[in-house]
Amino acid sequence: MSAPTIEQPVRTEEFVRPRTPTEFWDRPRRGRTGVRIRAVAHRVRQGQPVRKTVRFAWRTATAPVAGTGQLGRIYWRWVRADDYAGTDDLKFLESVRTRRRRTAWLVGSGYVVSSAVGAYVTGGSAGILAAGAVAAAGTAVEVKKRIAERPVPFKLPGKKGGTPREDLVVKAAIDAKLGRAAGMRLASPVLSEDGGWSTILQLAPGDQARGALGKEGAFASAIGVGESQVVFELVTGNAGQLAVFVAAADPFLKVYPSPLIGRTEPVDFWAGIPAGVNGRGRLEKLRLVDASLLVAGEPRAGKSAAVNGIIGAAALAVTPKIHLWDGKGAGDHRVWKRIAHTAQKRNAKGLLAHLKKMQARMEHVFDLLDENGTSTKLTPELCRQFGVDVELTIVDETRYYVCSEYGKEIVELMVDIASRGPAAGVLLVLASQRMTKDAIPSELKGVCSLRWAMRCPDVIASNAVLGPGAAGAGYDASEIPRSHRGVGILDADGEDPSKLRSCFLDDPDLVAVADVAYELRRAAGTLPARETAPTVEEHPVELVLAAMGEADRLHTAELVEALGDGWSAARLAEVLRPYGISPAQVVIDGRNRNGYRRADVEAALTTV
Repeated sequence: MSAPTIEQPVRTEEFVRPRTPTEFWDRPRRGRTGVRIRAVAHRVRQGQPVRKTVRFAWRTATAPVAGTGQLGRIYWRWVRADDYAGTDDLKFLESVRTRRRRTAWLVGSGYVVSSAVGAYVTGGSAGILAAGAVAAAGTAVEVKKRIAERPVPFKLPGKKGGTPREDLVVKAAIDAKLGRAAGMRLASPVLSEDGGWSTILQLAPGDQARGALGKEGAFASAIGVGESQVVFELVTGNAGQLAVFVAAADPFLKVYPSPLIGRTEPVDFWAGIPAGVNGRGRLEKLRLVDASLLVAGEPRAGKSAAVNGIIGAAALAVTPKIHLWDGKGAGDHRVWKRIAHTAQKRNAKGLLAHLKKMQARMEHVFDLLDENGTSTKLTPELCRQFGVDVELTIVDETRYYVCSEYGKEIVELMVDIASRGPAAGVLLVLASQRMTKDAIPSELKGVCSLRWAMRCPDVIASNAVLGPGAAGAGYDASEIPRSHRGVGILDADGEDPSKLRSCFLDDPDLVAVADVAYELRRAAGTLPARETAPTVEEHPVELVLAAMGEADRLHTAELVEALGDGWSAARLAEVLRPYGISPAQVVIDGRNRNGYRRADVEAALTTV
């Protein structure tokens, strides 16, 4: 066909549109077909259709054989009565086996006889049909097994409630400006998962996946879901790939009951404690034995719930000694008093004395490790060998203590314990509602490798918890909605920060977990001394007098701290009551509180 000619308009004052001859529209078009042919040829050169065809053919051919074998094994286990293998009545077990062997013989004989008769009558087709029926049943068993073993549920792409098309995912990534459009593609198919779908996005050469962190909201807008439904994760081993997960519904509006609820066995504290559930619905654990922890967030953000979860796990671990120092004084942790070796409220001087004791314990363990010469860090085996336990100190509302008259010494001790203590099993958990420098001094915050930021009022406060530049890297706790109570960003040592919702423990659950922990510790003999059977001291008044030292009067809290583990205000009053000594108002340094006078104790000593 000759090239079409275009009629030229006559040059007149009126404009005439050029007309295309009809032959032009009738000629064949080859562009799209050629593209398809070249795409198929490329895949053939890569070997993709061949590999998939061979794999599919092999799995299809082996399904009847594998399924029939599986059916035979199931039948043989039934004949052997493996479902009764745990019984201690051997006579009963043998009777079951005898009855099932008889049934197997009858069924097998009937099958063989009926197949033989059918083959004689029909000329062999009955036997083929019988064998085919068995193979069909085996195939069904194998197919069901393969579907059940799939890493993700079996769903069709593009189906409502299933997965989006791959081109839509790439377009959404381009619209969200996760990287340059040229070269962006998917490195993995879009796969359905329980509760959503996932894929791996391959960015353009030179683009880093880390730069896409923090743009979950833009991608959510482009793909048409809520911001909290999108989870971005870095792919180990490839800086240019980004793992994308999109939940079917907002995962942080769900309530996730703590796995501690209903547990009757001890928790392995060294393996990590349950912290919360991330955006993919997976439980994340926190290893407190590796570093010190800072938990901070604005009021009503879920900080107390997160701390109670940590205490509950430590309580169920049986062996760690728990020391609670409540600077708020509201009694958020009163349920743990029977288990804790220390439980004090708003006692800065007492915390100072306790931290000195923990520092001495830390040095003692280091001496043991040095003398042992096998490890520089405490392990569960060394704990048993040395006869020591993990010492967990939790300071709630740290600002009260660091801003007290003993604040400077308290901060210095905390810095030393937070930096060196974990290697000796002396652990520190600091909680605060204020993220300012006076609440958590920078030198103290710098040695807390574990950070847990609940909802914060602004970006500055979020960075104060997670570290400078965290918000710029995509980790901003100020963007957590108020409806997401209990949601925070956990920056665990050695891992990228992740958003998670802490496991839920309401008041009845706390009481139930504390009761189980109490019984487990009572059975293990690790309860505080005050909870065990009271010992009979020969002269308890002498112990009290020795604890007072040279002081002519002491407040009750200070005297209890000087007496050491196993003593409380109630026990002190009970011990001294038979000697006519009772607490009275005592003024020390201008503070009027309940306490004891040395003269009263000495007077009672003369009557002993």
